[in-house]
Amino acid sequence: KALDGNLTSAFASVRACLPSLIARRGNVLFVASIASLAAGPQACGYVTAKHALIGLMRSVARDYGPQGVRANAVCPGWVTTPMADEEMHPLMQAEGLSLTEAYQRVCRDVPLRRPASPEEIAEACQFLCSPQAAIISGATLVADGGASIVDVPTLAFA
Repeated sequence: KALDGNLTSAFASVRACLPSLIARRGNVLFVASIASLAAGPQACGYVTAKHALIGLMRSVARDYGPQGVRANAVCPGWVTTPMADEEMHPLMQAEGLSLTEAYQRVCRDVPLRRPASPEEIAEACQFLCSPQAAIISGATLVADGGASIVDVPTLAFA
């Protein structure tokens, strides 16, 4: 299920759109995740699919760049969406937290100390699709508030 929803659909979409992408010198933007960069617990299928999505993005950028096609990815961390809200429920129930408190808890070691809004991720996507990003291809823009730079083993010393 995770592979179909996160990888197979992206692969099939790119394949179907390639003639138009080449003709228009277009660009493809993949919405990956910080799960594309590291493995999280109990998420093998999702992590595998998201890692492979970055590989697909790089392959598209490499193979079709000479024809003017750009490909990039955005890797969000926590984003306040209904899907993420659902992921907060076990934490909320286990610790008696509100939704806001649950987000604060999962973001307490994120340097910016908060999740992204959907609008912030949309703005990152918009930038990568804009003329201002015309030279950017094969890139991964990490939009996670700094979560992926945290050295987890040293948190106990902070």
